[in-house]
Amino acid sequence: MRSSPWGPEASKVFPCLPVAYLGLANPTCTMPPVRRTNFGENQTLQPAAAYTPANEAEVLSLLERHRGQQVRAVGSLHSWSEAILVDGVLLDLRRLHTVELDSEDDQLVATVGAGCQISLLLKELDRQGATLPSLGLITVQTIAGAISTGTHGSGRHSLSHYVVGVRLARYDAASGKAVIQDVNEGADLEAARCSLGALGIILSVRIRCREQYLVQEHFREYSQLSDVMRAEDSFPLQQFFLIPWRWSYLVQHRKETEQARSWHASLYRAYWLIVMDYGLHLLILSFVRWTEIRSLVRLTFRYVLAAFAVRNWRVVDRSSSMLVMRHEAFRHIEIELFVRRNHLHEALRFSKDVLLVAGGKEAELSKENQAWVLAQGMQESLAGLYDQHCHHYPICVRRVIPDDTLISMASGAGEDWYALSFISYARPQQRAGFLLFAEFMAASMSRMFDARPHWGKLCPLGPKELNSLYPRFDEFRATCTEFDPDGVFKNSWTAALLDSEGITGESEPV
Repeated sequence: MRSSPWGPEASKVFPCLPVAYLGLANPTCTMPPVRRTNFGENQTLQPAAAYTPANEAEVLSLLERHRGQQVRAVGSLHSWSEAILVDGVLLDLRRLHTVELDSEDDQLVATVGAGCQISLLLKELDRQGATLPSLGLITVQTIAGAISTGTHGSGRHSLSHYVVGVRLARYDAASGKAVIQDVNEGADLEAARCSLGALGIILSVRIRCREQYLVQEHFREYSQLSDVMRAEDSFPLQQFFLIPWRWSYLVQHRKETEQARSWHASLYRAYWLIVMDYGLHLLILSFVRWTEIRSLVRLTFRYVLAAFAVRNWRVVDRSSSMLVMRHEAFRHIEIELFVRRNHLHEALRFSKDVLLVAGGKEAELSKENQAWVLAQGMQESLAGLYDQHCHHYPICVRRVIPDDTLISMASGAGEDWYALSFISYARPQQRAGFLLFAEFMAASMSRMFDARPHWGKLCPLGPKELNSLYPRFDEFRATCTEFDPDGVFKNSWTAALLDSEGITGESEPV
């Protein structure tokens, strides 16, 4: 890819550093050990040394130079979990950004440098008439970061599922030297598809692609979840939102189509940018950050917010335009919980119950859910949540088809998974209530519904609880030990995760 990564994006990963410190003159120069924060400003990195290698040879040279020290790679830092933390050697791989598209056995496969942002990858693929088979809401992530945490869209597998090869830099167990290994099959590939950075430094990814295609979309509102689910057969790419305080479902009905691109597609894109991506969010910010009047939040969501979505405006556009949002335009924090289809109705009903308590509208949950909380000994946690968080963002629900991986959130055969996203736009110093809510939801829903927190978002469960949610976690642990016997590619969070053992029928205290 000829597009330079050293444009406006260059300072986004490390906004506290001038571009001169990013290794331009000397690609292997060390950057000052300056504190760095992630997009959500809830995690701080303070590496002992940081580099921006320009090629694979420089990555190997750096590994040799820092043999025996902790080494971690970072992407765009658009993650809220502790998986991104590093206090040893940090490698920023943004300069490994090449894209090559080939045909293998009548299948399009792209070989992508680890540091290539999804946005740049999509542009290059589109130039060649291709695109990714699945897309998340944002495109600022790097390809390595996206697959390492199980990034997903709606109605398809996660990106990790489509990876057919991963090229890694690691240390050879026998010689101790830095080597490069291609992982192309078996359990090793299933581990590398979503690895949390624990196998080694990802240098490039080979991922299945497809020809560019068109998507038709329109909005509708429903009062019943059953109606939303029935529409899924006709609109398999749909995603929907539970609107708090209105408690209806606003659905983006989506499907592939052979129709031509709509003449008004550009107008629809402008509508999305101005009204949804910016107008709606600025309205929410005005209540959450500037006025903090809860009654206005509830009234707006009950009577105003749904008007932002124009009903039955059917538009056809390219998939790479239709399936993404400018979700990164305003700083926020997020927890996303994955439940199987057979638990979706109960999980959304439970979410509504908890939000009513957290928002101070109810003192207890519904009778059935309250009984469960009492049985689990979580009444004190629930009581502490009362009136602490007035939810101010639609709860996004996306369907993810099971992945062929070891530990992506949608791994494992069986029913489809549904990801429930809970988001807060409160300022970092005003997030205490949301964090209480996120901790309660993760703990309770993991016990009630075997819900799995997204690896790249808030992940408040302990290592043993996380282990127990993945039947093949022991295989993942064994693969990590084989590839990294000395644990140099772990941070403290992944080390605790990989050094613990799963449990059955027990949970850690909340």
